[in-house]
Amino acid sequence: MTHIRSHACAALVLTLAAPLAPAMTAIERQVDAASAPHLALGRTARPVTVHYVHRKDEYANTPNLRAMRETLKHAVAVCVEGNRRLGRPAHPPAQFPDQVLRVHNFDYSAPNRNIVYTVSYGVQMADDCSLLESERRGAVLSSTKGECRIDLVDKNAEGECDAAGHADAAPFPRSLTRAQYDATTAALAADPRFAERMNVVRQLTGVAPGTGGPAERLTIAGHVCEIVQPIPGGAGACVSKEGSFIPAAGTEGVVLMGIFGREKIKAVDVKFDMSVDPAIFTPYLTGGYTITSGRGQ
Repeated sequence: MTHIRSHACAALVLTLAAPLAPAMTAIERQVDAASAPHLALGRTARPVTVHYVHRKDEYANTPNLRAMRETLKHAVAVCVEGNRRLGRPAHPPAQFPDQVLRVHNFDYSAPNRNIVYTVSYGVQMADDCSLLESERRGAVLSSTKGECRIDLVDKNAEGECDAAGHADAAPFPRSLTRAQYDATTAALAADPRFAERMNVVRQLTGVAPGTGGPAERLTIAGHVCEIVQPIPGGAGACVSKEGSFIPAAGTEGVVLMGIFGREKIKAVDVKFDMSVDPAIFTPYLTGGYTITSGRGQ
């Protein structure tokens, strides 16, 4: 009997681990088809100018995300067999998602404020071995005034969520340009008092201070950007210098691609100096929102 059960269990694991026909689940398709928030606002008599970037994940073929999908499939197989032995119900999915995580960013930057709308997909296993898929929609408005964190589904907003959407925020202080940075670090490296410390910088970054070569350039969604990655293998970005102003995101340019180790989220649509309804910065004023002030917390 034990021999028969072990064979049955092995067959179950192999069945659940076998590749299914590639197709998104219904919720995956819904997230994948997410549209830009500004399209729902239409035209306005007093538009504001923003740089707009729609970034979409490129997680499908990354080792980490593939491993997470296989882990999910294995967990379901183990759950089914465990529930069978315990006499509990088991409802394994007929279909596994193509990706266990999907992310869209819709980024709107003015000279003094920025809002990023995020639509994401996630999945986890329930006690009965079925899958709990989730679609989350939120936004974060930020400026020198602080942050307003917005849940677009539950209609909650928390933090600095004023009626003007940070329209009166002061611009962010600008960091050094590459040329200014190189000139400053070269001067420090030449000073005997700081030579040892600058040598540590060189060891950490792999680049001798003041001798950095030209940044790597890519063309993404039809626009040129430069790779900014201070620590090899760490988080970085590909930043474009196009547009009539430097955005408020504090990156000295418009981020066309975010780099997080092996995972990337890359622009699929970019528009510089785009006119948009200022309501894009205040989704929490559309009615029905509970707004909690960030002051005094």
